Amino acid sequence: MNGTSGTGGPAGARTGALPCGREWDDLVAVAVGGPAVDPGLSAHAEHCPYCAPALSEAAAEWSLVRAAAEIPVPPPPGLAGRALAAVRSARGAVGSVEVPQEGGVLRVSEQVVAFVAREAAREFLAATGGGRARSTTVRDGTVSFGLAVRFGVAAVEVAEGLRAHVRLALSAHLADRLPEVTVEVVDVVD
Repeated sequence: MNGTSGTGGPAGARTGALPCGREWDDLVAVAVGGPAVDPGLSAHAEHCPYCAPALSEAAAEWSLVRAAAEIPVPPPPGLAGRALAAVRSARGAVGSVEVPQEGGVLRVSEQVVAFVAREAAREFLAATGGGRARSTTVRDGTVSFGLAVRFGVAAVEVAEGLRAHVRLALSAHLADRLPEVTVEVVDVVD
């Protein structure tokens, strides 16, 4: 656009004052429907030989942005399931694991089991760089992980290592009452 001191290109890339002294950024604010720094700018721009075409160009370019913003973006596959699994895990289940002890029984809630399992998974995956746990749930005596493995890493090895590490961490709290640990690879990350 002639008359700007900016770099040219899309409306957002221009900066500076037009020959009439008005700022390009102020015209863009008017074009996008934002608050004008100068309330009289709209009236000025209608008649100014510099501002009128600049405002028109900015409005045309921002109409493309508005059109792009209206295009629906579908959620990634499995997003709803991962989100619901995370919510179920965070709120905790109502069950517990009973650990017989001398003089009684220790009941450990499934929420605590999920917390210990999550922390063990986070520790293992950080140390190995194997990926990220997307979800952790405990239900009916089973700890289940949704695992996103790092691209280029052997998924079976990461899953087996994760399972073994989590079982070891849980054994410190639950003795021989270890839940089954399952790992499902649900995603690949860079």
